[in-house]
Amino acid sequence: MAISIARSRPVYRSSRDILAVRSLATNSQFKVFDRHSKKIQRSRTPILSPDKSRKVEYIRDEVAIRTIERLAFITRDFTKTLDFGSNAGNFLKNLCESSEYPPAGVCTEEDKFMVDQLNKDKVMVRNKIKELVMVDSSKEMLNRDIDEPYLESFPGVVKRYEADEEAFSHEEALQESNQYDAVISNLSLHWINDLPQTLANINRVLKPDGVFLGTIVGGDTLYELRTSLQLAEQERMGGMSPRVSPLVHLNDVGSLLNRAGFSMLTIDSEDIVVGGYPDIVSICEDLQYMGEQNSVLSRPSYLPKDVLIAANEIYKALHGEQGPDGEITLPATFSVIFVIGWKKSENQPQPLKRGTGQVSLKDVL
Repeated sequence: MAISIARSRPVYRSSRDILAVRSLATNSQFKVFDRHSKKIQRSRTPILSPDKSRKVEYIRDEVAIRTIERLAFITRDFTKTLDFGSNAGNFLKNLCESSEYPPAGVCTEEDKFMVDQLNKDKVMVRNKIKELVMVDSSKEMLNRDIDEPYLESFPGVVKRYEADEEAFSHEEALQESNQYDAVISNLSLHWINDLPQTLANINRVLKPDGVFLGTIVGGDTLYELRTSLQLAEQERMGGMSPRVSPLVHLNDVGSLLNRAGFSMLTIDSEDIVVGGYPDIVSICEDLQYMGEQNSVLSRPSYLPKDVLIAANEIYKALHGEQGPDGEITLPATFSVIFVIGWKKSENQPQPLKRGTGQVSLKDVL
């Protein structure tokens, strides 16, 4: 099902065809992203425009809700949980705030049932967490919502630590092994250079049989923006520059998690299609306020005005959606990969040894 609605309320659809646009290096010295620039980008908006920074959290909020729904299916407590790359605390906010029904004119009985179930899931997961440790590289982003009233409804203890996610450097939060019952990561792993090592470190800090639930944007993310910029730049400048950051391939995720030591993997992906952007500049502004602008080391320093104008017209021609009033708006697709992995433990279910079966399939069939 393909539906586009306003960017204040994204929708989901299944996605299985993810483009391969990032080659994962096994050499930890290989750098793709400028981590220092990324920290500056993410720290700027919470200081200069905190309200705008909150307004563009629609992607992280929706993914946080999906994370809560998945956690609700796991029948165990998450006594000590690490929110790795926590941003301003989207997971905590959506865990504490009750979801509301859609407007009366469009709210169906099914909508009410889903909202009621989501609120039950939030209470269930909230009561399972006694201590939530939030880690993020940007102190400004981490503390942006530290005084928000929703924090009063969280029954456990919340700790916030500034630490570089890739370096895994904080002594109290990240150095001790086997300390967390669960680790969640909400849309932060796509800026990591050495992703295999970071996943191995996440596995290390988990207790045996602990669960990792992560989300990462995949290769089809912002394909409308990417193709429009590429075509415009090819037309105007006779070549292409890395305007959109490279992303992980869906098929790589399973091998990365196995290599990091996780078992019993569950991997799926969804497309969040956000509609209602008036032009390409609005998309770029929202990405900037999210702290999600390009930070590739080889990125160009500026985007020429004529290329931007051409890209906007190409975007409208190839991907624009015409509304009832005849106005054309632009959609933006965010391909999100959801992963669940468990740290290996002796008490986990194991496959039987070869040759131990007592019933022949020939007899059954």
